[in-house]
Amino acid sequence: MNDRVRAHARPEAAAKAAPHSLHLAGPGPLATKEGFLARARRTVTPLSLQDSAPLGTKVRLTDPRLAYHGALLPLETDDFARGVRLARTLLVKNLYDSPGRSPNFAVDGPRLAGKSLLAARIGFAFQGLVDHHFPADADRHPVVYIHVPHDRGDALHWSLPFAEYFGLEHSRSPETMNHRSVDMTGPITRVMERAGTRLVIVDGIEYVRDNERQTAFDYLFHLQDALPRITFLFCGIGSQEILHHALGDHRSKAPTAGADKPASLGIPTLWVRPVPYTAAEPDQWCNVLDDAEKNLRLYKHQPGTLVQLAAYLHERTDGSMHALNQLLCQAAQTSILQQTEAIDRELLATILTGYNDPTYDCLPALAEPAASDRDNHQHGSSQDQAGLDDAEQSDS
Repeated sequence: MNDRVRAHARPEAAAKAAPHSLHLAGPGPLATKEGFLARARRTVTPLSLQDSAPLGTKVRLTDPRLAYHGALLPLETDDFARGVRLARTLLVKNLYDSPGRSPNFAVDGPRLAGKSLLAARIGFAFQGLVDHHFPADADRHPVVYIHVPHDRGDALHWSLPFAEYFGLEHSRSPETMNHRSVDMTGPITRVMERAGTRLVIVDGIEYVRDNERQTAFDYLFHLQDALPRITFLFCGIGSQEILHHALGDHRSKAPTAGADKPASLGIPTLWVRPVPYTAAEPDQWCNVLDDAEKNLRLYKHQPGTLVQLAAYLHERTDGSMHALNQLLCQAAQTSILQQTEAIDRELLATILTGYNDPTYDCLPALAEPAASDRDNHQHGSSQDQAGLDDAEQSDS
């Protein structure tokens, strides 16, 4: 659903739909200050089965347990814990005045390993650190989170994600419906300076093509020259190599004193990798599964099942946190809807994630709907047919 689409409904209709609409809409886009702050400051705790609908109750799609299992609590891996700790060490220095440009760093790893999740978690942790140690200030925004823009050919288009994060109007003349954007570099520089911005997360850096690299990094480094206390976190597949190429375009080729090779580029890299599961290193994967199981809220699930299925689950996911989340979330929701209320291998074998999926022809067909659902469907079909008959008679 497009986050920019606004619904126009009668007040009474909106009031009736509000609980479900708000529940499904979430806190808003991460690449806006409202959405980022809502995620950074919210506390998500596991539901209590005592507060949930009793076992056997017909579940609707707006049921809180379905929503909860649609986005299980983040799972901790060694790379995630290490990355948050190292990033905190890098960023604390930015809270204080110091000469020179602040250091930048990268989050790198293979596809769907959890890079964006780590980048966001680093941003949330830094926001929490500032909130905890400094007086409340509604105008303070120590973190800015942007996605690499779709158009990357000039400074104007690179300035727009920053403007949209802060909600700044960037149309040339919205009053006359002239929606052509203008370069927002000056306004966003002043806003970030007043907001005390110290960390800018640039997600999706792999989308910067080789022929766009100089424009992109010239713009970002120019922005850092104007705001030297800002640290850029560049997140994406191959971000370390991309930054090496970018910084290689901006460095002296003089060798280090007493050495025959150029100086180091100085880009710390936080790695996010699939979790291993081998005879020599089984513990981390089993700990992840144990934590995931503790977050489940299913009436009949047997504790220890996921750890017993450790080898199967690693084969299905290759140790990817994204794939594991997809697999377990879908399985938990399916068990609630089917009222089996447990995850087992038989259920997992019916779930598609794109990672080592079961053979398509071996997947079960849809189950017969419950009697009440079938009756409702038939009743609705007869009403639809009656409506078509009435329409034909009126046309004739």
